[in-house]
Amino acid sequence: MPKSSRTHVIETLLAIQQGQSLATLLTNLLEQVTPDDKAFVHALLLTTLRHWHATARLVDKLADKPIDETQVRTAIQVGMTQLLYLDVAEHASIFETVEAVKQIGFARASGLVNAVLRKVAKNPAKYRKLADKNHSLPNWLARQLKQDWGEQYNELTQALRLAAPIFLRPNTKFCTVQDYENLLDDTNIEHEIVSTGLQNAHSHAQAIRLNESVKINELPKFAEGWVSVQDLHAQLAGHLLLTGLSSEASEPLNVLDACCAPGGKTAHLLELAEQNSRVNSKKFHMKHLTAIDNEPNRLQRVKQNLTRLHLDDEALITIQTADATIFGQENFSQKFDVILLDAPCTATGVIRRHPDIGLLRTEADVSQTVTLQASILHNLWHSLADGGCLLYVTCSILKAENEEQLAEFMATHADAEAVDFDLNLSNQFKRPIGWQCLPLDAHGGDGFYYAMLKKR
Repeated sequence: MPKSSRTHVIETLLAIQQGQSLATLLTNLLEQVTPDDKAFVHALLLTTLRHWHATARLVDKLADKPIDETQVRTAIQVGMTQLLYLDVAEHASIFETVEAVKQIGFARASGLVNAVLRKVAKNPAKYRKLADKNHSLPNWLARQLKQDWGEQYNELTQALRLAAPIFLRPNTKFCTVQDYENLLDDTNIEHEIVSTGLQNAHSHAQAIRLNESVKINELPKFAEGWVSVQDLHAQLAGHLLLTGLSSEASEPLNVLDACCAPGGKTAHLLELAEQNSRVNSKKFHMKHLTAIDNEPNRLQRVKQNLTRLHLDDEALITIQTADATIFGQENFSQKFDVILLDAPCTATGVIRRHPDIGLLRTEADVSQTVTLQASILHNLWHSLADGGCLLYVTCSILKAENEEQLAEFMATHADAEAVDFDLNLSNQFKRPIGWQCLPLDAHGGDGFYYAMLKKR
């Protein structure tokens, strides 16, 4: 008998609990189910992950005795998600989940799964309220967020359970934001132009938010390279460099984009440089961009993105596999006017977009990541020219990886000076060094941290 859609979801969740990422599993999962089931399977998987820790607490509450078998717990949580968060009929939710338990080899637990799910089905409103009462994060992460963001804690932890909106960045090589808005109007795709929050920025410091579900490859002119999908707060990187360097750059800039994959910020820098070159502006005139990452497979995606966007000018950009902790040590004379460091992090700011992070990350990952970040920062600083700027970016919402990391760096590097800038959205918070963007708004951007340093 072919595996059911729920069986495939359960098996995928088991693989995630073994350390595999959603990104590596999702395509294969969707290929295994029928076209009619793809949307349901996708929704069931992501919704189960978003409420994972909350439904896990419900399992412990409802079971007469502890359930230790991961397969059984996972099946119950998949069933609970259908009953509490998806518009699935009670009979289908329970019957199909019980059948899935049998398919994964745990027929002996089918009675237990049935019993727990029937308790939930008797009063779903009650159990939904219980599940929604607190966070749905690993306890170590919830504790750290409460310590870091006490005032925003409740709003933040609830917002992390929501799906993230989709933002678009029109390619200025082909069109303006307003031009692309007209294309969306012509195809009746609901959308809205929104500000990135950067004060005193140029008029193009805007993004487009989609207000309806759309297949990305079906966006107008997507294949032709007219638009990219990029989070609102991720788009700040290019605009910050454009604005921050507008009064500094009298000569073409030699730029390093470190830890660049998958290349969204790389493409944005190239788009802005191409635009300014086209209008003979010196606000961000690029001499050359070197983009590095330590994973060759991820660099292939960078190349593919740049090719689609018609930005793969080999005379302007060099893409190479390199370890940022030692990059530049083979040639100390090579200096960069600008370094964009999209630093490795725990990615806690993008849990809405990648809900498997709540299962994959551990408390030990934070200290390991902080150590790695410090090593990269220290090394790349040697490659920054005197008077040059380094933009430090993470998609983390943990202070240890962000403002505390920068404070430690500046305390040990007397030639580092923080460059001030302003953001003005309600979910963007000025810190002692830099700015923290938090995913508080269901319609707003993800969690990102930005700090710009100048080398005296």
